Amino acid sequence: MTAPAIGRIPRGTPFTTVERKKLDPDLLRASRARGYAQAVGNIGALFAVLAVAARVTTPWQIVLLFLGAGFALHRLFFPTHDCIHYSLFPTKAENRVWGTILSALLGTSFDAIRDQHMDHHRQFGTEDDPGASDYYLRFRSRSQLLAFVLGPLVGSILLVKIGDYLLRPSRRAAPPATPQTAAGHASLLGKLARYPAIAAVQLAVCAVLTRGFRLGELWRYPMFNVLPAVTVFLFLVRLRMFLEHGSLDYTVCDYLEHRRPTARTIYASTLERIFLCGSDFNYHHEHHLYPAVPGYQLPRLHAELVAAGLDSQDVRPTYARAFAEIWRNLPA
Repeated sequence: MTAPAIGRIPRGTPFTTVERKKLDPDLLRASRARGYAQAVGNIGALFAVLAVAARVTTPWQIVLLFLGAGFALHRLFFPTHDCIHYSLFPTKAENRVWGTILSALLGTSFDAIRDQHMDHHRQFGTEDDPGASDYYLRFRSRSQLLAFVLGPLVGSILLVKIGDYLLRPSRRAAPPATPQTAAGHASLLGKLARYPAIAAVQLAVCAVLTRGFRLGELWRYPMFNVLPAVTVFLFLVRLRMFLEHGSLDYTVCDYLEHRRPTARTIYASTLERIFLCGSDFNYHHEHHLYPAVPGYQLPRLHAELVAAGLDSQDVRPTYARAFAEIWRNLPA
C-alpha cells in the first residue's frame, strides 16, 4: 500500500498556512510518455487549426477558426506550465527544450514566462503578484464583474500582459557589464534579441497560415495568430485564473482585507476540461501547495488532501458554478 503523501490538515486551514509535509517520491515522478503526448498533441492541434485557417474564406468560417485558434493557444499553456516547473518531463533539459518551443508559440520566451510564473507562486496573494490583475480586486456590482471578465476580448489588459509575458526581463539573466551593454539590455530591441526562438517559431506559424508566405495571404497571420492571442487567449486566462484564485464570497476571501487567499481546485465538467483547463491543471489547490508535483499526479495528491481534511472552501464542482456563486453574491 502506498504511503500517505501528507499528514492530517486541521479543517479550515487555508493553504498559505499549511505545513508542507514530505511527499511520497512517487508523486514527484514525471512521465515521459505523458509529457510527449501533451506537448506534441497540443502543438499538433494548434497546427491543425492553423492549416484549416489557411484556407477558409467565408465570414462564419473565419470567426470559427479565429475562436479555434484562441482555444488552441490557451491549451498550449498547460504543458508549458509543467515545463516551467520542470515537471512535464523527467529531465530538466527536456523541459527547457520543449518549454522554449511551447512558449515561443505563445509569443514569449521560456525564461520570461518562467520568471513571471515563479513570481506568481512566490508573491501569490499580494499586489506584487504579476497575476494580481486577474484576481486581486473586489467588485461592487455584476456589471463590474462582466466588464472585468469580458474586457480582454476588447484589449483591456493587452498592455499589462505584454509587459508580463513579452518584455519582462528574466531575473536569471546576467547583469550588463558596461554602460553600453546596459543601454542595449534596457532597450526593446535588446530584450527581443534574447529570444531568437520566438522569431523562428513564429515564422513557421506564418508559413503555415500563408501557405509559404504568399503576399495575398499575409493577413491570415495576424487574423489567426496575433489577434486570437491578445483577445480569446487572454480572456480564457483571466476567466480561469479568477475562478481559481478570486474571491467568490467576500465574507470568506477578501484580498483587499488580507483575508484568506485561495488557490481553488475545480473538478470541472467535460466541456470545461476541453476548453478551459488541461493537464489536470484544475487541481489548482494541490499545485500551489506542491508545485513540483506533475499535473497527472495531482488527482492522487487531491485524494490524499481530502483524506487529510481539505477545507470545502478550497474546492468547487465546476467553473460554471463558481462563476454563478460570485454572481449571486454581487448586487445587480
